[in-house]
Amino acid sequence: MAREQSYTLPEFIERYLFYLTTSGRQLSTVRRYRYDLIEVHRYMTDVDQPLETIDDFKAISIETWKTFINEYLIEEKLYQQATVARIVTVINQVNYQIRQTKAKLIEYAQPTHELTAKHVASFKEYEQLVRTNQSDRGLTEHQLKARPFLIDRNELILRLFYRYGLRVHHIIGLKMHDLNFAQQEMTVHDRLGNRYLLHLEREDQDIMLRYLKTIPEPVRPRYNSTDPFFVAFDFARMTFRWVYSKNAPKQLSIVMITKMMRQLNERSDNKRILTPSMLRNSFILKTYQDEMTKEERLQKTCLYKDVSLRRYQEAVEELTPLL
Repeated sequence: MAREQSYTLPEFIERYLFYLTTSGRQLSTVRRYRYDLIEVHRYMTDVDQPLETIDDFKAISIETWKTFINEYLIEEKLYQQATVARIVTVINQVNYQIRQTKAKLIEYAQPTHELTAKHVASFKEYEQLVRTNQSDRGLTEHQLKARPFLIDRNELILRLFYRYGLRVHHIIGLKMHDLNFAQQEMTVHDRLGNRYLLHLEREDQDIMLRYLKTIPEPVRPRYNSTDPFFVAFDFARMTFRWVYSKNAPKQLSIVMITKMMRQLNERSDNKRILTPSMLRNSFILKTYQDEMTKEERLQKTCLYKDVSLRRYQEAVEELTPLL
């Protein structure tokens, strides 16, 4: 508790908490708001999403908020629905105070625990996304210029979703020292401090190495370093971005992955929109086609609690034929 009390939040959030105190809110309520907003701020800092000013708050996309809720609070932290709903309420209250609007920033409907066909992607749908990425159909002239830099990167991200079950934050959090190409291994980290050692298929590793070569050497991530593996791309200058204050490439953001998925969905012939969670769910279900212990399955799927597998165990018989 003392650690949370000493955590420094941005000034605009501190002002909001002070406003709550002077408005007669109970200290326990204000304290709970502080803990929730610290969790929000830590997450945004971890994924390289600025949240230091009111303008930063306004600039956060709805897709980033959804990823925070679905991938972090629900899937990773395994929070109860009531806890998630409370944190969403806090975010909406801050938004109301900033924008002076009663419209909710985030509409949260408590999700069903049951895994159904609408939550998984078929191999055919995944393949269609891959083919769309390889095609130049529907690209603008500007996008065509960037295509040589992004085609391998985009396919690699799709593969990490569907063939390894990674979440968005796993992908943007990959560092060069997490990749051991000599051993064909990749170490994935979650924000709770857990580590997962995964075997890289040769084909996927080859695409990784090919992707690195698309990045000009002066801004290319350095082997065995803390440089991010996935680097943000500057469409205006048609090159990859470098952060001089960190002397390192700029990490790819959640927003850019969301934009990539949206554009692929718009261009593909799939009859529905595919999300990273749908691709990940398909991977986890497919692990039940192989014999392994529960511990091995948790490691392979980058999960750390047995309860996380329950919804997949309950649905595997019904949904496997759809994969």
